[in-house]
Amino acid sequence: MPKDEGIYVGVDLGGTKILAVAFDSKLKVLATEKAKTPRDAHASSVVAALTETVRRAIAASGKSSDLGGVGVSVPGPLDRAKGIVRFTPSMGFKDYKLGQELAGIFGVPTYLENDVQAGVYGELRAGALRGKQNAVGVFVGTGIGGGIVIDGKLYRGSTGSAGEVGHMILHEGGAACGCGNYGCLEALASRTAMAKDAIAQSATGKAPALYSLAGSDLRKCRSSVLYESIEAGDKGVKKAVDRAASWLGVGLANLVHLLNPEAIVVGGGVVTRFGQRFLERAIASMEAHLMPGLSGTAEILLSELGDLSVPTGAACLALEAAEAAR
Repeated sequence: MPKDEGIYVGVDLGGTKILAVAFDSKLKVLATEKAKTPRDAHASSVVAALTETVRRAIAASGKSSDLGGVGVSVPGPLDRAKGIVRFTPSMGFKDYKLGQELAGIFGVPTYLENDVQAGVYGELRAGALRGKQNAVGVFVGTGIGGGIVIDGKLYRGSTGSAGEVGHMILHEGGAACGCGNYGCLEALASRTAMAKDAIAQSATGKAPALYSLAGSDLRKCRSSVLYESIEAGDKGVKKAVDRAASWLGVGLANLVHLLNPEAIVVGGGVVTRFGQRFLERAIASMEAHLMPGLSGTAEILLSELGDLSVPTGAACLALEAAEAAR
Protein backbone atom coordinates (compact mmCIF):
# COMPACT_ATOMS: atom_id res chain seq x y z
CA MET A 1 0.00 0.00 0.00
CA PRO A 2 1.47 3.39 -0.94
CA LYS A 3 2.60 5.45 2.05
CA ASP A 4 0.74 8.58 1.00
CA GLU A 5 -0.68 11.22 3.33
CA GLY A 6 -4.06 12.87 3.12
CA ILE A 7 -7.57 11.49 2.93
CA TYR A 8 -9.23 9.43 0.23
CA VAL A 9 -12.96 9.09 -0.30
CA GLY A 10 -14.44 5.84 -1.57
CA VAL A 11 -17.97 5.94 -2.95
CA ASP A 12 -20.42 3.11 -3.47
CA LEU A 13 -22.85 4.53 -6.05
CA GLY A 14 -25.78 2.12 -6.11
CA GLY A 15 -29.23 2.05 -7.58
CA THR A 16 -30.89 2.96 -4.27
CA LYS A 17 -28.18 4.55 -2.12
CA ILE A 18 -24.94 6.49 -2.22
CA LEU A 19 -22.38 5.60 0.46
CA ALA A 20 -19.33 7.87 0.76
CA VAL A 21 -16.55 6.98 3.21
CA ALA A 22 -13.51 9.10 4.01
CA PHE A 23 -10.34 7.15 4.86
CA ASP A 24 -6.87 8.16 5.90
CA SER A 25 -3.89 6.76 3.99
CA LYS A 26 -3.85 3.68 6.26
CA LEU A 27 -7.51 2.96 5.46
CA LYS A 28 -8.81 4.02 8.84
CA VAL A 29 -12.42 5.19 8.48
CA LEU A 30 -12.70 8.89 9.31
CA ALA A 31 -16.29 9.62 8.29
CA THR A 32 -19.28 7.96 6.61
CA GLU A 33 -22.16 9.66 4.83
CA LYS A 34 -25.20 8.22 3.05
CA ALA A 35 -27.87 9.52 0.69
CA LYS A 36 -30.62 8.12 -1.50
CA THR A 37 -29.86 7.82 -5.18
CA PRO A 38 -32.23 10.05 -7.19
CA ARG A 39 -34.82 8.01 -9.07
CA ASP A 40 -35.38 10.38 -11.97
CA ALA A 41 -32.72 8.61 -14.08
CA HIS A 42 -31.03 11.93 -14.87
CA ALA A 43 -27.24 11.93 -14.77
CA SER A 44 -27.15 15.52 -13.51
CA SER A 45 -29.29 14.65 -10.48
CA VAL A 46 -27.14 11.64 -9.62
CA VAL A 47 -23.90 13.63 -9.95
CA ALA A 48 -25.31 16.41 -7.75
CA ALA A 49 -26.34 13.93 -5.03
CA LEU A 50 -22.99 12.12 -5.25
CA THR A 51 -21.06 15.39 -5.04
CA GLU A 52 -22.99 16.57 -2.00
CA THR A 53 -22.53 13.22 -0.21
CA VAL A 54 -18.77 13.25 -0.85
CA ARG A 55 -18.51 16.85 0.37
CA ARG A 56 -20.30 15.91 3.59
CA ALA A 57 -17.91 13.01 4.14
CA ILE A 58 -14.90 15.28 3.55
CA ALA A 59 -16.25 17.89 5.97
CA ALA A 60 -17.04 15.26 8.62
CA SER A 61 -13.50 13.88 8.36
CA GLY A 62 -12.13 17.15 9.76
CA LYS A 63 -9.44 17.20 7.07
CA SER A 64 -11.06 19.09 4.23
CA SER A 65 -7.76 20.57 3.03
CA ASP A 66 -6.06 17.17 2.75
CA LEU A 67 -8.12 15.46 0.02
CA GLY A 68 -5.83 13.29 -2.08
CA GLY A 69 -8.26 11.48 -4.35
CA VAL A 70 -11.74 10.10 -4.88
CA GLY A 71 -12.70 6.60 -5.99
CA VAL A 72 -16.23 5.94 -7.24
CA SER A 73 -17.71 2.50 -7.84
CA VAL A 74 -20.47 2.30 -10.44
CA PRO A 75 -22.65 -0.59 -11.59
CA GLY A 76 -22.16 -1.31 -15.26
CA PRO A 77 -19.40 -1.23 -17.88
CA LEU A 78 -16.68 1.43 -17.75
CA ASP A 79 -13.77 2.85 -19.65
CA ARG A 80 -11.50 3.22 -16.62
CA ALA A 81 -8.63 4.89 -18.44
CA LYS A 82 -10.88 7.70 -19.72
CA GLY A 83 -13.16 7.82 -16.68
CA ILE A 84 -16.26 7.09 -18.75
CA VAL A 85 -19.38 5.24 -17.58
CA ARG A 86 -20.51 3.36 -20.66
CA PHE A 87 -24.05 2.49 -19.67
CA THR A 88 -26.05 2.62 -16.45
CA PRO A 89 -29.61 3.40 -17.58
CA SER A 90 -31.14 3.73 -14.11
CA MET A 91 -28.80 6.67 -13.49
CA GLY A 92 -28.94 8.23 -16.93
CA PHE A 93 -25.31 7.43 -17.72
CA LYS A 94 -24.41 6.65 -21.33
CA ASP A 95 -20.82 7.28 -22.40
CA TYR A 96 -20.75 9.76 -19.54
CA LYS A 97 -17.42 11.38 -18.56
CA LEU A 98 -18.03 11.01 -14.84
CA GLY A 99 -14.37 10.78 -13.84
CA GLN A 100 -13.44 13.99 -15.64
CA GLU A 101 -16.45 15.84 -14.21
CA LEU A 102 -15.75 14.78 -10.63
CA ALA A 103 -12.03 15.54 -10.95
CA GLY A 104 -13.02 19.07 -11.99
CA ILE A 105 -15.41 19.43 -9.08
CA PHE A 106 -13.03 18.18 -6.38
CA GLY A 107 -9.72 19.23 -7.90
CA VAL A 108 -8.09 15.84 -7.29
CA PRO A 109 -7.65 12.62 -9.31
CA THR A 110 -10.85 10.61 -9.49
CA TYR A 111 -10.85 6.88 -10.22
CA LEU A 112 -13.83 4.84 -11.48
CA GLU A 113 -14.31 1.13 -10.86
CA ASN A 114 -17.06 -1.43 -11.29
CA ASP A 115 -18.88 -1.82 -7.98
CA VAL A 116 -18.31 -5.52 -7.35
CA GLN A 117 -14.71 -5.42 -8.54
CA ALA A 118 -14.16 -2.58 -6.09
CA GLY A 119 -15.65 -4.77 -3.35
CA VAL A 120 -13.33 -7.63 -4.19
CA TYR A 121 -10.36 -5.24 -4.20
CA GLY A 122 -11.40 -3.92 -0.80
CA GLU A 123 -11.40 -7.46 0.58
CA LEU A 124 -8.01 -8.08 -1.06
CA ARG A 125 -6.35 -5.02 0.46
CA ALA A 126 -8.06 -4.79 3.83
CA GLY A 127 -10.43 -7.71 4.35
CA ALA A 128 -10.83 -11.46 4.05
CA LEU A 129 -8.50 -11.83 1.03
CA ARG A 130 -5.47 -10.09 2.53
CA GLY A 131 -2.33 -11.89 1.46
CA LYS A 132 -4.09 -13.99 -1.19
CA GLN A 133 -2.61 -14.14 -4.67
CA ASN A 134 -5.26 -16.05 -6.60
CA ALA A 135 -8.84 -15.62 -5.49
CA VAL A 136 -12.41 -14.90 -6.50
CA GLY A 137 -15.09 -12.72 -4.94
CA VAL A 138 -18.81 -13.47 -5.25
CA PHE A 139 -21.31 -10.91 -3.96
CA VAL A 140 -24.94 -12.01 -3.63
CA GLY A 141 -27.60 -9.32 -3.46
CA THR A 142 -30.40 -8.24 -5.78
CA GLY A 143 -28.18 -9.77 -8.45
CA ILE A 144 -24.84 -11.57 -8.31
CA GLY A 145 -21.53 -9.97 -9.20
CA GLY A 146 -17.95 -11.04 -8.90
CA GLY A 147 -14.30 -10.26 -9.32
CA ILE A 148 -11.14 -12.23 -10.03
CA VAL A 149 -7.70 -11.81 -8.47
CA ILE A 150 -4.70 -13.27 -10.31
CA ASP A 151 -1.16 -12.86 -8.97
CA GLY A 152 -2.42 -10.41 -6.37
CA LYS A 153 -4.09 -8.08 -8.88
CA LEU A 154 -7.62 -7.60 -10.17
CA TYR A 155 -8.07 -9.40 -13.46
CA ARG A 156 -10.34 -7.36 -15.73
CA GLY A 157 -10.14 -9.20 -19.03
CA SER A 158 -9.67 -7.83 -22.54
CA THR A 159 -12.48 -5.25 -22.32
CA GLY A 160 -12.72 -4.84 -18.54
CA SER A 161 -15.78 -7.01 -17.95
CA ALA A 162 -14.17 -10.09 -16.40
CA GLY A 163 -15.82 -11.43 -13.25
CA GLU A 164 -19.46 -11.56 -14.37
CA VAL A 165 -19.92 -14.77 -12.41
CA GLY A 166 -23.64 -14.13 -12.01
CA HIS A 167 -24.14 -14.80 -15.69
CA MET A 168 -22.56 -18.22 -15.87
CA ILE A 169 -25.34 -20.39 -17.30
CA LEU A 170 -25.93 -23.32 -14.95
CA HIS A 171 -29.34 -24.53 -16.11
CA GLU A 172 -30.05 -24.26 -19.83
CA GLY A 173 -33.69 -23.28 -20.28
CA GLY A 174 -33.97 -22.44 -16.57
CA ALA A 175 -35.32 -19.32 -14.89
CA ALA A 176 -35.24 -16.08 -16.87
CA CYS A 177 -32.41 -13.69 -15.99
CA GLY A 178 -32.43 -9.91 -16.26
CA CYS A 179 -29.61 -10.15 -18.82
CA GLY A 180 -31.96 -11.88 -21.28
CA ASN A 181 -30.58 -15.39 -20.91
CA TYR A 182 -32.04 -18.30 -18.99
CA GLY A 183 -30.59 -20.35 -16.15
CA CYS A 184 -27.85 -17.92 -15.10
CA LEU A 185 -26.46 -18.21 -11.58
CA GLU A 186 -28.07 -14.82 -10.83
CA ALA A 187 -31.48 -16.15 -11.92
CA LEU A 188 -31.08 -19.10 -9.56
CA ALA A 189 -29.29 -17.84 -6.45
CA SER A 190 -29.75 -14.07 -6.08
CA ARG A 191 -32.14 -12.39 -3.67
CA THR A 192 -34.44 -11.72 -6.62
CA ALA A 193 -34.46 -15.45 -7.42
CA MET A 194 -35.22 -16.28 -3.78
CA ALA A 195 -38.03 -13.74 -3.67
CA LYS A 196 -39.70 -15.09 -6.83
CA ASP A 197 -39.49 -18.62 -5.47
CA ALA A 198 -40.75 -17.56 -2.03
CA ILE A 199 -43.71 -15.64 -3.46
CA ALA A 200 -44.68 -18.71 -5.46
CA GLN A 201 -44.60 -20.66 -2.18
CA SER A 202 -46.69 -17.95 -0.56
CA ALA A 203 -49.33 -18.19 -3.30
CA THR A 204 -49.85 -21.86 -2.46
CA GLY A 205 -50.22 -21.18 1.25
CA LYS A 206 -46.77 -22.50 2.21
CA ALA A 207 -45.49 -19.12 3.42
CA PRO A 208 -48.22 -17.34 5.43
CA ALA A 209 -45.79 -15.08 7.30
CA LEU A 210 -44.29 -13.85 4.05
CA TYR A 211 -47.75 -13.18 2.67
CA SER A 212 -48.61 -11.05 5.68
CA LEU A 213 -45.34 -9.10 5.36
CA ALA A 214 -45.12 -8.62 1.60
CA GLY A 215 -48.19 -10.08 -0.06
CA SER A 216 -47.24 -10.84 -3.65
CA ASP A 217 -45.10 -7.70 -4.09
CA LEU A 218 -41.64 -8.73 -5.23
CA ARG A 219 -40.22 -5.31 -4.31
CA LYS A 220 -41.07 -5.87 -0.66
CA CYS A 221 -39.26 -9.21 -0.48
CA ARG A 222 -35.96 -7.91 0.80
CA SER A 223 -33.49 -10.17 2.57
CA SER A 224 -34.73 -8.96 5.96
CA VAL A 225 -38.33 -9.89 5.07
CA LEU A 226 -37.32 -13.34 3.88
CA TYR A 227 -35.33 -13.82 7.08
CA GLU A 228 -38.27 -12.75 9.26
CA SER A 229 -40.53 -15.17 7.40
CA ILE A 230 -38.19 -18.07 8.07
CA GLU A 231 -37.94 -17.10 11.73
CA ALA A 232 -41.76 -17.09 11.85
CA GLY A 233 -41.82 -20.68 10.58
CA ASP A 234 -42.38 -20.35 6.83
CA LYS A 235 -41.03 -23.64 5.50
CA GLY A 236 -41.66 -22.56 1.92
CA VAL A 237 -39.36 -19.55 2.29
CA LYS A 238 -36.71 -21.68 3.95
CA LYS A 239 -36.81 -24.06 0.98
CA ALA A 240 -36.44 -21.13 -1.42
CA VAL A 241 -33.38 -19.81 0.40
CA ASP A 242 -31.85 -23.28 0.74
CA ARG A 243 -32.39 -23.89 -2.97
CA ALA A 244 -30.59 -20.64 -3.80
CA ALA A 245 -27.68 -21.57 -1.52
CA SER A 246 -27.38 -24.94 -3.28
CA TRP A 247 -27.27 -23.27 -6.71
CA LEU A 248 -24.65 -20.86 -5.40
CA GLY A 249 -22.58 -23.89 -4.46
CA VAL A 250 -22.81 -25.18 -8.02
CA GLY A 251 -21.51 -21.82 -9.21
CA LEU A 252 -18.65 -21.93 -6.71
CA ALA A 253 -17.70 -25.41 -7.93
CA ASN A 254 -17.51 -24.09 -11.49
CA LEU A 255 -15.20 -21.30 -10.33
CA VAL A 256 -12.93 -23.78 -8.57
CA HIS A 257 -12.78 -25.95 -11.69
CA LEU A 258 -12.04 -22.99 -13.95
CA LEU A 259 -9.69 -20.86 -11.85
CA ASN A 260 -8.33 -23.11 -9.08
CA PRO A 261 -8.32 -20.19 -6.58
CA GLU A 262 -6.79 -20.46 -3.15
CA ALA A 263 -9.81 -18.64 -1.70
CA ILE A 264 -13.28 -17.43 -2.59
CA VAL A 265 -14.79 -14.59 -0.56
CA VAL A 266 -18.58 -14.51 -0.45
CA GLY A 267 -20.41 -11.33 0.53
CA GLY A 268 -23.35 -9.11 -0.30
CA GLY A 269 -26.64 -8.36 1.41
CA VAL A 270 -28.01 -11.90 1.20
CA VAL A 271 -24.93 -13.45 2.79
CA THR A 272 -24.80 -10.76 5.46
CA ARG A 273 -28.43 -11.44 6.40
CA PHE A 274 -28.43 -15.26 6.29
CA GLY A 275 -24.85 -15.73 7.45
CA GLN A 276 -23.06 -18.91 8.29
CA ARG A 277 -25.93 -21.33 7.70
CA PHE A 278 -26.43 -20.08 4.14
CA LEU A 279 -22.70 -20.28 3.49
CA GLU A 280 -22.43 -23.80 4.93
CA ARG A 281 -25.17 -25.04 2.61
CA ALA A 282 -23.43 -23.43 -0.36
CA ILE A 283 -20.12 -25.04 0.63
CA ALA A 284 -21.75 -28.46 0.98
CA SER A 285 -23.23 -28.10 -2.50
CA MET A 286 -19.90 -26.93 -3.90
CA GLU A 287 -18.07 -29.91 -2.42
CA ALA A 288 -20.69 -32.30 -3.83
CA HIS A 289 -20.08 -30.97 -7.34
CA LEU A 290 -16.28 -30.83 -7.35
CA MET A 291 -14.27 -33.34 -9.32
CA PRO A 292 -12.07 -35.70 -7.26
CA GLY A 293 -8.87 -34.07 -6.09
CA LEU A 294 -10.21 -30.53 -5.83
CA SER A 295 -12.14 -30.87 -2.60
CA GLY A 296 -10.75 -28.50 0.02
CA THR A 297 -8.44 -26.68 -2.39
CA ALA A 298 -10.31 -23.36 -2.13
CA GLU A 299 -10.93 -21.71 1.22
CA ILE A 300 -14.44 -20.20 1.34
CA LEU A 301 -14.50 -16.99 3.36
CA LEU A 302 -17.15 -14.57 4.53
CA SER A 303 -16.63 -10.92 3.67
CA GLU A 304 -14.93 -9.12 6.55
CA LEU A 305 -15.79 -5.60 5.43
CA GLY A 306 -19.51 -5.97 4.70
CA ASP A 307 -20.99 -2.70 3.40
CA LEU A 308 -17.53 -1.10 3.54
CA SER A 309 -15.94 -3.48 1.05
CA VAL A 310 -16.93 -1.44 -2.01
CA PRO A 311 -15.96 2.05 -0.72
CA THR A 312 -12.75 0.60 0.73
CA GLY A 313 -11.76 -0.85 -2.63
CA ALA A 314 -12.67 2.36 -4.45
CA ALA A 315 -10.60 4.44 -2.01
CA CYS A 316 -7.64 2.04 -2.32
CA LEU A 317 -7.66 2.35 -6.09
CA ALA A 318 -7.84 6.14 -5.87
CA LEU A 319 -4.96 6.20 -3.38
CA GLU A 320 -2.81 3.98 -5.61
CA ALA A 321 -3.70 5.95 -8.73
CA ALA A 322 -2.80 9.22 -7.03
CA GLU A 323 0.51 7.76 -5.89
CA ALA A 324 1.29 6.44 -9.37
CA ALA A 325 0.64 9.87 -10.88
CA ARG A 326 3.30 11.49 -8.69
